[in-house]
Amino acid sequence: MDTFFVELERARVRAFVTGEGSRTLVIVPDPPNLIEHHRESIERLAGSYRIICFELPGFGRSALLNGSRFGFELQLQVMSEVLERLSARQVILEMSCLGALVGLRLARRRPDLVDKLVLAQVSSLAQMQAWAKGTDVGNIIHTPGLGQTLVSLSKRFIARHWYRSALPEGASEQLYQQYLQPTLQAMQEGGSFELASAYQAVRREVEVDYAGISQSTLLLWGQADRTHEASMPQALQQALPHARLVEYSGCGHFPTLEDVDRYVRTLKEWEQAA
Repeated sequence: MDTFFVELERARVRAFVTGEGSRTLVIVPDPPNLIEHHRESIERLAGSYRIICFELPGFGRSALLNGSRFGFELQLQVMSEVLERLSARQVILEMSCLGALVGLRLARRRPDLVDKLVLAQVSSLAQMQAWAKGTDVGNIIHTPGLGQTLVSLSKRFIARHWYRSALPEGASEQLYQQYLQPTLQAMQEGGSFELASAYQAVRREVEVDYAGISQSTLLLWGQADRTHEASMPQALQQALPHARLVEYSGCGHFPTLEDVDRYVRTLKEWEQAA
């Protein structure tokens, strides 16, 4: 994939652009996923949309600069700058999990940039905070300094464990390796993995004013996601004024990637009706 970098003051963002559609679909991979994980869905959708895919700074091959750490305000600023640099306005924004919390805030703050939202494996902030706490044994990752050190030393182990848990039970070794190997390659080449800073940023956040989010929102939920068994997407569906929830019974943490046929069909049908 012919990727490039958007150079900003506080971040260097890896991006990919393709497609000739009149509408722009912006896909932000769910870390530690990369642009490459979305190859199939991008190819399927490029005939209908102009597609922009970029990795959040602090993850993958997108780097935070000048001592910056992952924070919601910084991510909002960077995402706004990337979209403006790429002449992308009134986009359909696709994000997942903790990143989707940033997407919700961007939609609230910059409705000129975001026209519609597609959000996967995300619930209310309170539920996401509880989820992040439950995945952090001993509260180590949430501890500033200590968390960053632990993640830096064990990021390959974390990636291996994450994909085992995030994919549906019984997923083949081939499928597991298809997700894992691009991530390990990026890490080996010096890629970023600011998981500790992201967890700590989520802990500091307060619930967004969902009533102020006027965009039509498609919520996707993989019911076979063993990492989110205690979370309930209905909490976010009920809070958002214009949300539709679609649950995928056979999918784990990555419903937009695990069942591309259904995702493409759902997206187009929802987008036409919204």
